[in-house]
Amino acid sequence: MDDCRRGRRARRLIFPLVAIATIGFPSLSFAQRFDSVGVRAQGLAGAFVAVADDSSATWWNPAGLATQQKFVDLSLEIAERADRGVSLTFPSLGFSYYRLTVSQLQPSGPIGTGGSVREDSGVVSQFGATVGHSITQPLVVATTVKLVNARGDTQADLDVGVMGSFGPVRLGLAVRDLRNPTYGSGSDALALGRRARAGVSVAASSRGALDRLVVAFDADLNTAFAGGADGHIEQDVTGGVETWWLGERLGLRGGAGRNVATGGGSFGAFGVSVMPYPRLNIEGAMTKGSDFARDRWTLGLRVTF
Repeated sequence: MDDCRRGRRARRLIFPLVAIATIGFPSLSFAQRFDSVGVRAQGLAGAFVAVADDSSATWWNPAGLATQQKFVDLSLEIAERADRGVSLTFPSLGFSYYRLTVSQLQPSGPIGTGGSVREDSGVVSQFGATVGHSITQPLVVATTVKLVNARGDTQADLDVGVMGSFGPVRLGLAVRDLRNPTYGSGSDALALGRRARAGVSVAASSRGALDRLVVAFDADLNTAFAGGADGHIEQDVTGGVETWWLGERLGLRGGAGRNVATGGGSFGAFGVSVMPYPRLNIEGAMTKGSDFARDRWTLGLRVTF
């Protein structure tokens, strides 16, 4: 009975948070994609907010640290455009560094002159510390406090995450760049707007040769101006499936999604994890889409204890 009451209280907390995320955030702002980080997440086409059970939770959903199965999880990853990251997590505590290339459309002449636009690329570096707190037994709220450097300007910012676990079902909510910061000034300013995403995942127990099956779905709660050659609006809806085989020495995953904003397109992804030695995973993922700006490969090493 107590567990049922705690579950009802947790659901009452999650639903208002989702509503606040939908209503309270700007309807349009430049933002980084969620799937810029995380090899497993990319292989699931970005359906990871309610999964987030490895060290990439420091980016995807800080509350996912409480669901981490290993005491120590260390991940290293590299991707196209020299993007890279490292994350180290323990239950309810994590540290991370990410270096990402972002693009933003900038006017090539004074605003209002009707001139053309140029695509302006920059590098964003982020150092983060993640901590979590259990509100009730099935509900965790966590925050990544981070220092972000872009355009030679360093500012403090916050990512916030909520995770609710109800048997095999998980509900997740994550909000990135809560302060909605702008780095630099004038025509060189780089704005990183808030981006909110909700997700649900279902994990199935082992059956036969299959060790574990996870099905996940995510949806952006606000639109965002994403960089790239076309500088289009994005609001993604994604889904993915992850399977583990051979005593969880082999992981296979895939997913697909669609940008439901005006002028959006579809995309797909696949990924693999191989454990050649105990505690060591070699991971890779690839994303392809109708928008070439989504095309991306990522490789990673993950060590757990």
